[in-house]
Amino acid sequence: MLKQILIWLGASAVTLLVIFVSVVVYQYTAMEPELPHEDECDIRQLETSEDGALEVHSYWCERGEKQSWQGHEIWLHEPQPDKWQRIMTTEHDGCIKLELADQRLEINHDGKRGDMFLVEPVFLFNDAQGVSQSLSVQVSTRGDAVCSDSGE
Repeated sequence: MLKQILIWLGASAVTLLVIFVSVVVYQYTAMEPELPHEDECDIRQLETSEDGALEVHSYWCERGEKQSWQGHEIWLHEPQPDKWQRIMTTEHDGCIKLELADQRLEINHDGKRGDMFLVEPVFLFNDAQGVSQSLSVQVSTRGDAVCSDSGE
């Protein structure tokens, strides 16, 4: 009986350790990826909320060894606490248009829906008064995506 309890406790401890390690790895790879740097990414579009508490940045990036990954990255930035959250990435090299209004972000592109990797459909941020708010994200292929003038 004691042996069965020890085996059960050992298995539980191993399971909890695997879950903990998985969460830590996920946070460092998906939740907190490397921010866009000037030498790898060019900003294409910047949308700001009416109260200035929220910015959405669209970048064209060429990352990795020998710039092996190329595509768009969409980032959410809260200037006051200087907090960044990645919204979406895509290897799609076409055009993207951002529209930010009323706690809703629409990302319109001219590619295939399957080309887009949306991290989450809803993001949390603090407004100018410090109140927690949410931003919903919708990805569409409405047909009016535009390329910036920066040579893409």
